[in-house]
Amino acid sequence: MRTIVIIPARGGSKRLHKKNIYPFKGKPLIGYTIDACKECTFIDDIFVSSDDEEILNISAELGAKSLLRPANLADDSTPKIVAIRQAANALEVGKLERDDIVIVAQANSPQITSVQLKEAFDLMVQHNLWEVMSTDSNGVQNAAFRLVRYHALFNEFLSAHCGFIIAPNVDVHTLEDLKKLEN
Repeated sequence: MRTIVIIPARGGSKRLHKKNIYPFKGKPLIGYTIDACKECTFIDDIFVSSDDEEILNISAELGAKSLLRPANLADDSTPKIVAIRQAANALEVGKLERDDIVIVAQANSPQITSVQLKEAFDLMVQHNLWEVMSTDSNGVQNAAFRLVRYHALFNEFLSAHCGFIIAPNVDVHTLEDLKKLEN
């Protein structure tokens, strides 16, 4: 079983210009996510999917592999799952098998930790789940991360084989979000 990470990081952020590489406490926002993933011994590869060369270059400097996303999959109306599916099938990733795990981790969620990712991974493996997602302390899904079996990425129905872990992480979209994190 192989486990990879795909970090979607398009370049066209509107509310906070270049949010995925916006400097926060001495490093680009995406660096926190990459570092958390690098600490996980169960992760085989970390990929960043972006249409933006600057994001890809910074991500490569931080230890992630680059996947250039086609421009038609990087606009405001493209669902994230479409970009994730394209990245998972890209030649650079290699052939994934049915039960391999794809971790979708947000570039703009600097509170993601290796401990959270390990907890989600263990839950998925222990219960043979198709998906595990992060939620806030009230059980409401947030976008920090999601683990998905490769075959479930392509389902056209909602999975009944899913679980969640509590990870009350803030997704950064504005300067106000960054100020909340600083406090």
